[in-house]
Amino acid sequence: MRMLNRTSTLLGALALLAIPSAGCMVSAEVNVPEVEVTQHDLVFDGAPQAAALGDVSMSKSFSQKHQRLELPTGLDTEVKALGVTLTAKSGIENFDFLKGMRVTMSDDVHDPVELIDYTRVDGAPSTNVLTMESANPVNTLDEWKTDSATFTVEVDGALPPQDWKVDLSVRFSGKVTYKY
Repeated sequence: MRMLNRTSTLLGALALLAIPSAGCMVSAEVNVPEVEVTQHDLVFDGAPQAAALGDVSMSKSFSQKHQRLELPTGLDTEVKALGVTLTAKSGIENFDFLKGMRVTMSDDVHDPVELIDYTRVDGAPSTNVLTMESANPVNTLDEWKTDSATFTVEVDGALPPQDWKVDLSVRFSGKVTYKY
């Protein structure tokens, strides 16, 4: 699993916002660059009975530990999931079998938030890298204020009979607003 260093970028943005102004109303907004969280070699069990049953569904969860995001008061902050990329690694050649996928994020404190809800479009081209943009990015700031997050991936379709492995990447971006 790989996560780019979001802490140093965020601290730099906050330092700019901390510059006081003598008697003037100051408002500053900083966009935090994209951060990608990747789970490598996520294994889905094969569904040997899928050919006889038709479409089936399954879910897979993984946890990701991260540094708790602690921000000073007075900041209006958001961290949004922009999209998810799924890359075929082994056991499959493409994602033609996939009819739908849903990815959620939970911190075991708040209700899970939906990051992506994908439905394959009829006639979509065959691909071994499936990039899905979030239609309505949700604020995941609360989930970053804890020490870890659990991502749950639900897939459905004519799932392969053999085990298959993917890399799953979630792209996040943020914005910090400060009024002084």
